[in-house]
Amino acid sequence: MKLRLTGIDAKSITRAANATTFSPIATKTPSVFGGSSKNTTRLEAETCAFLADAKRSESGGLGNTRTSFPVSKDERTTRAFRYELRENLRSLTSFERIRKCGAVPVASRVSLNFDGLRGSYVGLHTCGSVWSCPVCSAKISAKRKVEVEGVVTAATRANTFVSMLTLTQRHHEGQKLNELWEGLSCAWNKVTSGRRWQEFKKQLGLIGHIRAVEVTHGEAGWHVHTHVLIISEKDPTATPVFWQRKQGRRKTPYPTEVYMPADFIAQRWANGLAARGIDFIKDKGGLDWRTAKPGDEKTLGQYVAKLGVKAVNPINGISSEVTLGGFKKARKGNRTPFQILEDVFAYGLEEDRKLWRVWEKSSYGKRALLWSKGLRDWAGLGEEKTDEELAEEQGASKAVAHFENEDWKAVRLAGSGELLDVIERQGEKAAYLWLDSRGLRYELPKARQENTLIPSGKHLAPPF
Repeated sequence: MKLRLTGIDAKSITRAANATTFSPIATKTPSVFGGSSKNTTRLEAETCAFLADAKRSESGGLGNTRTSFPVSKDERTTRAFRYELRENLRSLTSFERIRKCGAVPVASRVSLNFDGLRGSYVGLHTCGSVWSCPVCSAKISAKRKVEVEGVVTAATRANTFVSMLTLTQRHHEGQKLNELWEGLSCAWNKVTSGRRWQEFKKQLGLIGHIRAVEVTHGEAGWHVHTHVLIISEKDPTATPVFWQRKQGRRKTPYPTEVYMPADFIAQRWANGLAARGIDFIKDKGGLDWRTAKPGDEKTLGQYVAKLGVKAVNPINGISSEVTLGGFKKARKGNRTPFQILEDVFAYGLEEDRKLWRVWEKSSYGKRALLWSKGLRDWAGLGEEKTDEELAEEQGASKAVAHFENEDWKAVRLAGSGELLDVIERQGEKAAYLWLDSRGLRYELPKARQENTLIPSGKHLAPPF
């Protein structure tokens, strides 16, 4: 039995063994999940993985933390995985738009485009789901990442402070994901409302912020927390703020209150959570605020890397923490939603199917990235596009092959993600050979026909 050995700890084995519903031979493992078409059980797979991890840890290996997608220096490898994961998702999702994503043509034919560097498909339905679609999520996150980099670059040029604020809430098994998410939103609204918040912003010279929500699941149930990238004229970790209550009819003024920004945020955050019956403990990981001083973004980049996002450069690291939560490592035995989805098809455990359905329903319609008013204009980014608009944006503009709608399904099932890998790595000739070797029908664009002196029509062999 050939299995892909992912890092899974002993607690995962216990969870599988004690599962309420477990089908010993229920799932045929797709190629990307096990490297084999033989039937296997999750318990067998996790046991093998646990033993492999134990051996790795003895030699100073990776330990028991695995990633949302296979770790690879080549982004195209993970893209092929996401395409196949989306293909499997069609049988599980409750949303028609996700079932159609990348499968249903919206034009008379589908085109394979290539600009010499990047490949893409044109003429297909896209769902634009940043939470539930592995393909659209990656595409949207990559484009949001560029926007956040623009803000960090603008902040660096303006000699302002860039800081990362992380806020969490206490959670326990059995709490509903919707309740925790609503509690987080309520608490943040409490933090950023009223006259005291306006005075707080004024004293810190707070230019703006970008907030992202991150969700994982573990033994203690759903865990929802938020990361906030803050741009300010003063260092929020070293600058006290003052508050003077209105005197009203008092003969003597109220004494001036002095806070450190973290204490101010913590108090209001705790009050917001308490209104929803949720606890918060500031000094036990509930709040973390790190600042990179002007010209020293490396500090924040190191902090981001510590949480599982390794960056090519510091600015890249800062922005990755905000936008790519769905693709980060889940720590301490927790799993991201996409890890849960991966496990659904790798092991077929019913409890994971239920978790995914809860995730889809709870995340629907929620925004993944929220910008404070005026920050995009300050950074010169212009009007924000929706997730759906970003997902629909076309990449390469030069068509190298066309597929009739009835032929596209065969291409998709043969591995449309793999075809993109082939054309990007080896060029157009290799893409034609890939199609021909699988007996897949395609049509050359008119310009290509003229350049190669090949008459129009469908081909099963490359024109060379």
